[in-house]
Amino acid sequence: MALKDRVKRLEREAGGGTVSIPSEDGTARRFPATALQEAFLVNLKRLRGENVPPHPLSVAASESPDPAWSQSAYSADVPIVTPPEDLSEP
Repeated sequence: MALKDRVKRLEREAGGGTVSIPSEDGTARRFPATALQEAFLVNLKRLRGENVPPHPLSVAASESPDPAWSQSAYSADVPIVTPPEDLSEP
């Protein structure tokens, strides 16, 4: 087995319980898989108007060039969706 193959295998095994979010500089920020739930719950609190700081994973997601992260529910910049205007007649 070549050294390159060994390194790839070790990287796969080491990243089993982590989430990797790409950064603009080409690197990636890594978080434990449990941080996904924590970030989502913090974003829910922020949407309800609670004054809590954004989770570090949410900040990394919002700064990511990948739209799968920057426009996801984990992003700190998720816009608040307002309900549509009620057009029913009284």
